[in-house]
Amino acid sequence: MTKRKKVKKKTAKDANLSWQGGIISLREVRQNNLKGFDLDLPLGQLIVVTGPSGSGKSSLAFQTLYAEGQRRYIETFSPYTRQFFERMDKPRVEEVNGIPPSIAIEQGNTVRTTRSTVGTLTGINDYLKMLFAQIANAYCPECGEEIFEDNAESVTRFVNENLGGKSVLVGFGVPVPSLMKPTEFFQLLTAQGYLRIWISGNLYRTDEPEKYPKKTLPKVVNVVQDRIKISNRANNKARLNEAIESAFLFGKGAMKLIDSESEKDWSFSSGRQCAPCGITLRDPSPGLFSFNSPLGACPQCRGFGRTLGIDLDRALPDKSLSIREGVVKAFQGERGSECQTDLLECAKVKGIDIDLAYEKLTKKNREWVLYGERGDPELNWQEGLWYGVKGFFDWIERKSYKMHVRIFLSRYRSYTTCSTCRGTRLQPDALNYKIGNHTLPDIWQLPISDLLSL
Repeated sequence: MTKRKKVKKKTAKDANLSWQGGIISLREVRQNNLKGFDLDLPLGQLIVVTGPSGSGKSSLAFQTLYAEGQRRYIETFSPYTRQFFERMDKPRVEEVNGIPPSIAIEQGNTVRTTRSTVGTLTGINDYLKMLFAQIANAYCPECGEEIFEDNAESVTRFVNENLGGKSVLVGFGVPVPSLMKPTEFFQLLTAQGYLRIWISGNLYRTDEPEKYPKKTLPKVVNVVQDRIKISNRANNKARLNEAIESAFLFGKGAMKLIDSESEKDWSFSSGRQCAPCGITLRDPSPGLFSFNSPLGACPQCRGFGRTLGIDLDRALPDKSLSIREGVVKAFQGERGSECQTDLLECAKVKGIDIDLAYEKLTKKNREWVLYGERGDPELNWQEGLWYGVKGFFDWIERKSYKMHVRIFLSRYRSYTTCSTCRGTRLQPDALNYKIGNHTLPDIWQLPISDLLSL
């Protein structure tokens, strides 16, 4: 009895200290396999609970501390509000003091695949693909210029700021059918109410086809929607805005402004389209920037960044050998003996030293051995030109339906960088979007210290 009284006095004292001194006091914890022990935990500090499996770590952390902290917090709400919360059972403990409201973050089972990276496992890549879909700038893959999304308001502002007082042609491009003659095309435009077209710096009337000097038309003709003298008058601005909107509509999102005096023109696009090059980009979406999604994964390597193919380094394992000594290992057996003869004869015609070690040949001559003359390897072979080591493997892979050919090719196969995406793992469309000067694969490769300066 004396010992029991001492414990009660200690408990009351600890309860007072728990609030004033910043501790959580637990007394007689018997949750699951815990054996009725007492414990004091300081508030505001990082505490690690460790031990072998089955020692009661989760029983203490989740089913005692978290359960009691959550239960007391929820009890502060009204009965009506409490019905919407999921509550845990009250833990088996005699007394708990000083416990604040609590939350629990449990471990999750991360799904790993052969495509997984540090970025996908930590979730960082999920944020990056969302970021690129929202703020990345579009660039034309052909000319490299940034693509801006224009509208009637922005084009009107450009005209007022840069072309004041000039006579401007507002037009849009119309594709010319391949078999249509100029006279027929002019008549078609006249029937639709268009009177003027702009071709190669000259203005022609559609009702005067005989004045067009050539027998053919370019693939795309600029049809003039309106000819306007730019001024600050209100009716002039309204007319300009209406002409620009119509040009965007009939030009399917693309239009052109032409200064009839200087013959200078400006192209605009209402979508992600490079008007000068005529290239339209796919709209950015999170899936486009994910190699785990069919929307963004490279179609060749399926998002792995590597493909199983012929490794030419395996075909030339000892580069200290010369062409005569058999640097191309694949040509040394019965199957490749004719190719060895072709290589020797073509190298002599090319003026390449067949007794010099392959590694000492010039870069140009080494590439000639590997890839042969330019053009189709099959035609090169027919014309007596060197088709290259790669051409040999391309030819023999056509016979891979035969078992012995597959066995032969397996000696020279390995995982190599995908030739389509060049290891970026994404479709080419995803590489048209950049933040600063960096595509998403560029950012994947940067160290964190460099990312901080972006």
